[in-house]
Amino acid sequence: MNYEPWRAVNNPRGAGRSEIEDLLISFLVLTLLFSNFDPHSLPYAAVAVLTAFLFHELAHRQVARHYGYRAYYKRWETGMLLALLVGITTRLLTGTTWIFAALGAVQVYAPYAVDSREAFGKIALAGPLTNIAAGMVALILLRTAPPFTSLWWVFRTTAAVNLWLAFFNLLPFPPLDGSKVVRWNAGAWAVSIGVAYLLFRLV
Repeated sequence: MNYEPWRAVNNPRGAGRSEIEDLLISFLVLTLLFSNFDPHSLPYAAVAVLTAFLFHELAHRQVARHYGYRAYYKRWETGMLLALLVGITTRLLTGTTWIFAALGAVQVYAPYAVDSREAFGKIALAGPLTNIAAGMVALILLRTAPPFTSLWWVFRTTAAVNLWLAFFNLLPFPPLDGSKVVRWNAGAWAVSIGVAYLLFRLV
């Protein structure tokens, strides 16, 4: 989630059709990465990325709009190229895909320059919290599915991707969500990243 003053743009890119395009392209790239470029894993990765990525970005956008800001998802083409380059290279060299997940962000446009740590901290935290919630639901469903069936793999992959993205995005380094959350409330950040890591270890 990135902040830009409203006056910086007259018609923020990402609105309407272009936002849907950016979300779709980012979704497809992430699905390839999380499938480890394995055609058999694509269906499981697609379900996982749909919940993890789409719900994460829409949560950012919804909370930003709750505060009265204009917000749209915008893909980051440099990050997308870097993610594909790193993913393909590591897949060829090691057999395992290393994932660089910064493919874009919700751009928040305010009507004037603001410095609201609480608002932007909560907007930033909304995405990882959504991932933690989706990951917890997937973990519960995982315990009810017969092991190693297709449904079991869907729940396992969904839990793993959501909880990994929650932990990754909560790292306290710009431009990740964690840097904004810790700037607003270090306690909320510590609990959130701790829960994300703990639940990820249960997958």
